[in-house]
Amino acid sequence: MGSLDITLRDAIQEIPPKFIQILTGKSATKLLDTSLPEVKDRRVDFLVELEDGKIFHLELQTTNDKSMPFRMLEYYTLISQKYPSKDIVQMVLYVGEKPLKMENKIEKENIKFSFTLKDIKEIKCKELLESKDLTDKILAVLCDVEDPKKYFMEILTELSRLPERERRDYLKKLLNLLSYRPKLMIEFKKEEGKMPLTIDRETKEKHPLYKDGRWEAKKEDVLNLHKELNLEPKKIAKILKVPLKFVEDVLKGEK
Repeated sequence: MGSLDITLRDAIQEIPPKFIQILTGKSATKLLDTSLPEVKDRRVDFLVELEDGKIFHLELQTTNDKSMPFRMLEYYTLISQKYPSKDIVQMVLYVGEKPLKMENKIEKENIKFSFTLKDIKEIKCKELLESKDLTDKILAVLCDVEDPKKYFMEILTELSRLPERERRDYLKKLLNLLSYRPKLMIEFKKEEGKMPLTIDRETKEKHPLYKDGRWEAKKEDVLNLHKELNLEPKKIAKILKVPLKFVEDVLKGEK
């Protein structure tokens, strides 16, 4: 920054009233902090060029984030700077369990910005299962799975035909995605013994949803709250923030 720039910047820090009045037509009331948040992570979740030449930017979101519109605007600016001749299509795909409550636009006096906001549960599971790509079929677990038992049977049958190393990789992906769908995870573990593919010991020992996983810990918490305080299933589910069906299944197994 040159000396003239520094002089001008220092001068306006005094909030010259007429100067601001000429520029804005209004009076300034207070001086704000001029330092801005630093962009720490410049990596987006997914960026591809589409067949029509446009750039598609996708962000995956597991929670409702009030700052999402501003993050997407920031990404839009950075992507535009990198690919100035390209049109950009942006989407936030919500994969969380709770209802979607985010905004997808910014509307202020001098800017209007928007992006597509989509809940993955709006995607029909059947459409992904009809794909020839196994990754599509595994991603279907995040959609609205109408028949979990049938889904797990089909996906594990297909996985059982793969070479061991490839099978482990896809199985890990499936289990990781199930972490976002606790209700389905319960169904998966209930039906696991009847499936064409047995989850190997190494996978169970390494994956948090099995050995020393959160569900095993939650089971103990459910039983303790029920035995020590004689709480109803609904109350236990609320305290532990787990599905009511999970609590009911745990208590049913003790009878």
